[in-house]
Amino acid sequence: MGRQAKATWIGEHGGAAVTLHLESAGLHISGERRARVPRNAWSQVQAADGIVSFEADGDTYRFRLGPAASAWADALTTPPPSLTEKLGVTHGTTVAVRGELPVPELEDALADAPRAAPWEAELIVVVVRDDGELGMLPVWFRECGIATHVWIVHGKGRESTAPGDNAVRAVLRAAGWRDTKASAVGDAWSATRYSPIRAS
Repeated sequence: MGRQAKATWIGEHGGAAVTLHLESAGLHISGERRARVPRNAWSQVQAADGIVSFEADGDTYRFRLGPAASAWADALTTPPPSLTEKLGVTHGTTVAVRGELPVPELEDALADAPRAAPWEAELIVVVVRDDGELGMLPVWFRECGIATHVWIVHGKGRESTAPGDNAVRAVLRAAGWRDTKASAVGDAWSATRYSPIRAS
């Protein structure tokens, strides 16, 4: 998730074909040259003649992006949305939480949201820590009459013992739910938003 573009990395030894991936944590560069630049490292972002440049850790980075250069300069200088914003929590949004929130970032994101019963909440956050909890979700949805967006907080990466996004997707799609958005919430946790598939 995030902005992505093909570019030419202009360096001392000529150009290199790369792909830029701008994510909340920073800029990931892949292709003929590779690098990761944390978001808090860059400064002096400029766009001129189709080239975006910035300083980071004492080095100058220059990428030829053509007409997209100005948009990329704006994206590099715009703070990423907070986790609260990513989850769609605004002032007064009622939230139901099932399971213990696994990271402080989630607790902070939901701290000001008034709690409500699952069948009354405008937004639902569910934490799945094992396959048993995941398998019971469709039943719980039906019992609670849930028909709104649900954020499923699940494992991420090889070190996580919780079900990952593929396992969650298989169970929920089979139950008539579609994944519509995703957001990282920690090193070992991610969240995917699911919405009920409307009958045509």
